[in-house]
Amino acid sequence: MASSSPPASAGGHDLADEGAGRRTRAHSGWVTFAGVIALVVGGYNALSGIAALSDDDTLAAQATDVLYGIDLTAWGWCWLIIGAVQVVAGVLVLQRNEWGRWLAISIAATSAMITIFVIFVFPLWAIAVLALDCLVLYALLTREEDFD
Repeated sequence: MASSSPPASAGGHDLADEGAGRRTRAHSGWVTFAGVIALVVGGYNALSGIAALSDDDTLAAQATDVLYGIDLTAWGWCWLIIGAVQVVAGVLVLQRNEWGRWLAISIAATSAMITIFVIFVFPLWAIAVLALDCLVLYALLTREEDFD
């Protein structure tokens, strides 16, 4: 006997739940990747902000090459706040919230632009951050059907 339910598909399309007769949604792994990366990067940026606020001598010596006269304490508070916002954006993206999607897109784009300032001081780190930012932007800009 042939089943009349539609075939299962991936990428945010409806899937039939044969047992209950209701439809569920399959989510893209790209969106989950973007949410997890936002959480990890947000935590790292918050810790970087705390390190800048703690007057670490190693960080202060490296920061003079990058900050172009910006106060290290102000820089620390900036990254602490950005890190906290990134963590919130990551949680919202994992919940498939549309506001979280746009928040994460704006933060990833801003992060990519700011990373350009440090590419000559920390080249490998900057290239890795740029690559992750581009992947997050790709994930969030191409998978809008996964969001409410």
